[in-house]
Amino acid sequence: MRLTPLLLACALLAGPAAAQGPATKPTPEQAQQMLLQQMQMMAAMFDYRRSRLGFDETVNALGTAMDRQGWKRGPVHDAQAAMIKAGMADSKRMKVLEGCPAGFNEKLGKAGQGKLPPHPCRFTVFEGRDGKTYVTRMNSALIAKGIQGEAAKLMAGIGSDEETILKGIAE
Repeated sequence: MRLTPLLLACALLAGPAAAQGPATKPTPEQAQQMLLQQMQMMAAMFDYRRSRLGFDETVNALGTAMDRQGWKRGPVHDAQAAMIKAGMADSKRMKVLEGCPAGFNEKLGKAGQGKLPPHPCRFTVFEGRDGKTYVTRMNSALIAKGIQGEAAKLMAGIGSDEETILKGIAE
């Protein structure tokens, strides 16, 4: 049986520390290895790409592409405004677009027999420190490889939709 990516992440996080028992602290080398494994898992879980467009153009193009794909769009969140309100005055522009195929999470919940969390169905557009615009999202296609049955088909399908949405927008 294949582990879901979340179980795999938990196993990676527990790794050597769990094998040693609760009373033993990991050595600095073990701690560094655990951190590297966590970073690799996080990097794989998210798809991070540079946009071919400017910031506002990327936000608009993603919305249009989501509509073309037949997705039901939710609100666009201004994450920069929230960060500024929280005291991070030097934060760069960042917007989070919500959208998903209608009924997707209900289908996923049923296919996963209530054991899978809802898919966040979000694209995040942000300005990097280099001034360029980037788009990130969960790597649904990778997650699909870690599950089975109808849930895997649904996740692979949304991964394909996301690729279609990003086509021509992100590199």
